[in-house]
Amino acid sequence: ATRQLYFGDLHVHSGWSFDAFAAGISSRPADAYTFARGGTIQHPTAGEIQLSGPPLDFIALTEHAEYLGLHAALALPKHPIGRMPIVKAFRSGDRERHQAAWRAIRRSYGADEPIPAFTSDSVLVPAWRALIRSANRHDAPGEFTAFIGFEYSPAPDGQNLHRNVLFRGARAPDRPFSAMDSQNPEDLWAWMDATRSEGFELLAIPHNPNGSNGLMFAATRFDGSPIDAEWIRTRARNEPVAEVTQVKGPSETHPSLSPEDEWADFEIFDRRTIRPGLPSEPRGSYVRDALSTGLLLASRHGSNPYRLGMVGATDGHNASSPFEERSYHGKMGTSDGTPERRLAPRIQGGDPADRPVMAHWGASGISGVWATANERGAIFDAIARRETFATTGPRIRVRFFGGFGFEPGDEREGIEQTGDRRGVAMGGVLRREPDGPAPSFLIAAQADPLDAPLERIQIVKGWHDGERARERIYDVGCARGDRPDPATHRCPRRAAEPDSSTCAPSTAQGSSELRAHWQDPDDLPDGGVFYYVRVLQIPTCRWSSWDALRLEQPPPAGLPTSIQERGFTSPIWVEPAPGAAQESQSPG
Repeated sequence: ATRQLYFGDLHVHSGWSFDAFAAGISSRPADAYTFARGGTIQHPTAGEIQLSGPPLDFIALTEHAEYLGLHAALALPKHPIGRMPIVKAFRSGDRERHQAAWRAIRRSYGADEPIPAFTSDSVLVPAWRALIRSANRHDAPGEFTAFIGFEYSPAPDGQNLHRNVLFRGARAPDRPFSAMDSQNPEDLWAWMDATRSEGFELLAIPHNPNGSNGLMFAATRFDGSPIDAEWIRTRARNEPVAEVTQVKGPSETHPSLSPEDEWADFEIFDRRTIRPGLPSEPRGSYVRDALSTGLLLASRHGSNPYRLGMVGATDGHNASSPFEERSYHGKMGTSDGTPERRLAPRIQGGDPADRPVMAHWGASGISGVWATANERGAIFDAIARRETFATTGPRIRVRFFGGFGFEPGDEREGIEQTGDRRGVAMGGVLRREPDGPAPSFLIAAQADPLDAPLERIQIVKGWHDGERARERIYDVGCARGDRPDPATHRCPRRAAEPDSSTCAPSTAQGSSELRAHWQDPDDLPDGGVFYYVRVLQIPTCRWSSWDALRLEQPPPAGLPTSIQERGFTSPIWVEPAPGAAQESQSPG
């Protein structure tokens, strides 16, 4: 059936997440739905906030499962936990006692030592049921999709292993699975399989792999033991996509992993998510690297655990989605809700380039999903089959098809019908005969009409030669009618930076639409290979430069003045045909 493009945020928190509540955020789940649908809500320091662009088509409110409901219990004067000394200290008007209690709660929150009273059914279950009711009440099939979901948040030694869990329908189990049940994601998958056997359809989305210190996409099991075929099938069944961009940094690739990719050094935040004072090992922490690792594991085990689609989200904790550069209002309540707080030096009177961690966060991102309808089932199924892409915020529209018989001109009108009839869409798999033709691709990208035009579209190709990951970047469409150089595979020019005094971009150097037919000109490896599209806008002002303009200050030292917003599609994989007959396979 014909698919339509829907944009949404798959990772939103309100004041019902305990870290948000502790940061002074009092927003409710209903506020998240109001904001997503274009309404105005109250921010603890920024005042009234609202999307400046169109409403979103869908969101997943993913409150932390850890200590879910504690905020509500603390608000009830007669709740039994109110008699606990730690709760009395937390409620105390004495600043030192309050902060000491919060530190103790946070330690138990992050360690494998939960406070039993805080995880009891009397605390957790009422809040979980209320979240389910709220999602069902705000879900409007055909108009707006509200997913039931939660965040599973293990972080051993500050290493991020968080997942957002989404349900397809209007029902969910009696309790979510939390890091206090187990910090091992393999136990989450076992819980998901058991939950699926009870009639609930669900999937998990790894988020912020850039802060995982190499654990998110490791080549071993959680305990360091070897991976086997059953582990691969279990992971692939439960995690079809990964979050490739959000406020706490992009997770596409890292300069140390992609030294020949001129665009790899983009908004990099390679620190451990929960302990940003410590570095995060790049290998195993980025999606492009995982795609290559998956090909290597497939050659050894016959199946691929990292056949991952790409989605974007914000991780906003203000019941909002802070992905707009010009109207960025921060991620976490009072800590980064104003330009002054975001841009102030870390130590008053210190080096102005030494800024707090939130100054290095970005206004990002959202997911584009090609689905047959704006309904839970249709959007969930599109995510499961990986017909998705991510952007860093602008609503760039991207189409991507792969096949073996596309001709020049097929990228023009009717690209969807041609692509479906003679190939597969983003997220799909092509089977190639030995010595068969190289794959060809159809790409169409349209700029967000409320944002800047496009500079180029690129194909990222990756494979594994058995010893190391290999990759190559091809420009395949250039602004202003330019053509890529056939030797360097690069567009002949790059757009200029915006005017930092006004933040006006050089719009004449971009195009509102780019299309391309492209066939791989190079030899294909004997094993599998993946291709995905990266779309680049012309450079525009970063949120920090917009903040400086508002404060009538020069651009802040130590931070980029501009950003080249972009989109990333789910890959198309080309794998050896299992037999003599050529076949193509839908995602699965």
